[in-house]
Amino acid sequence: MKNQIRKYAKEYRKTLNTEFLSKKIHENLFALPEWEMAKNIFCYYSIGHEIDTTKLFSLSKNWFIPRIKGKELEVCPYNQEKMIINKYNIPEPKTEAVETDCIDMIIIPALAADKFGYRIGYGGGYYDRFLSKINKDILKVVLVYSDLFYDSIEHDNFDIKCDIVITDKEIYKINC
Repeated sequence: MKNQIRKYAKEYRKTLNTEFLSKKIHENLFALPEWEMAKNIFCYYSIGHEIDTTKLFSLSKNWFIPRIKGKELEVCPYNQEKMIINKYNIPEPKTEAVETDCIDMIIIPALAADKFGYRIGYGGGYYDRFLSKINKDILKVVLVYSDLFYDSIEHDNFDIKCDIVITDKEIYKINC
């Protein structure tokens, strides 16, 4: 079932006005009191038909983005001038990795999500492994298009629930 949703979501996103919907999702993100309080944010670097996160990096927060090291994610300060393209064709930082202790919020990519805070990613398990090792108090936020938000999706025991799911239509607080 996960693979069917994953395949469907990848194709369906190609039909969406991602620029318009990303703006709506950003508005909902900015409406969160947790957004106002967050100073250090770890966020995926969007590509293709993903919800655009690259516009967020110009906002006055301390931004960190992932770098893949083996099967793990490292947390690295964002610096637009110090980027390379990784094996998945995603820009990632050349800056030195830092500890996760400083992070207030994590913005996690998803192809689909549900009202229980579970998400379907690309299937590599990078974020679930990463989330299983960090402080449980760090706020976990998922951005997803409302048409790919489900009442419930299949999940495994290693899947990590997120605290907030933000769509272009609503904000769903799960663990807050």
